[in-house]
Amino acid sequence: MKKLLTFILALVLTFSLVACGGRQKVDISGAKDLAGLKGATIGAQSGTFHLTALDQVDGITKKDYKDFPALLVALNSGVIDGYVAEEPTAYAECLKDETLGYISLVNNTTGFTATESDTGIAVAFKTGSALVASVNQILATISDATKKTLMEQAVQMSFNKEESIGTLALSSSKTDVSNGVLKIGMECGYDPFNWTQLDDTNGAVPIKNGSVGTYANGYDVQIAKYIAAELGMKLEIYQYAWEGLIAAVQSSAIDGIIAGMSPTAEREEEVDFTDCYYVSNLVIIYKKAN
Repeated sequence: MKKLLTFILALVLTFSLVACGGRQKVDISGAKDLAGLKGATIGAQSGTFHLTALDQVDGITKKDYKDFPALLVALNSGVIDGYVAEEPTAYAECLKDETLGYISLVNNTTGFTATESDTGIAVAFKTGSALVASVNQILATISDATKKTLMEQAVQMSFNKEESIGTLALSSSKTDVSNGVLKIGMECGYDPFNWTQLDDTNGAVPIKNGSVGTYANGYDVQIAKYIAAELGMKLEIYQYAWEGLIAAVQSSAIDGIIAGMSPTAEREEEVDFTDCYYVSNLVIIYKKAN
């Protein structure tokens, strides 16, 4: 009997190691600074400052993934010990899944060395677009208090996409759309900044190039709605993979990007950015120990 039990335990251990890519999981829940991540495998989305920021951390294994759903799958399956995200994303994911936690590594203090251009998010337009100045004037009318409340509402909406939360913190009274169409691109899959849902609850907008009956909502969508209304334009939302957004603007398939995109120096060589419409801290989302 002992031999049988030993054999079964060995099989379980072997399966666990294979399931986690043959590696030993590292508990990072107690990390207080970047040094506390040593030995861990940390993921980030390809083509983002999140991935670049991991070069600041010594002694980790860095992995990149195409989007946040893929990062979440990797975390839940034990392939990675954590992944980099903005703080609002951590609020949303931890609210939906109580087995997740996050480490707040304050920028330039105990955590990543990051500027506002690294952790802020701005609207991107084609190089030379006159819309940059116009949109900056509009963004200047949105108070920090309104941004904070709108983000709190976006987190709540992402938790239950079918429940109305009432009046949103940001809206425009303007209804004239005689100035044409404003085509905005985003992933429609990055809670609480933007996501896909199946109705227009809480002011969601149809995804123009999406499947019939799909709508986009989130912090980015509400910002886009406000900008379009203030410009006197009709808003259209287009869904693109992250790596295709800048190319879509450059080819004029869309007018702008409102997708949680940071105005990094590398991106500013390809597109023009407005002032930031939100600034956050970077965090590490992790799976709590059983």
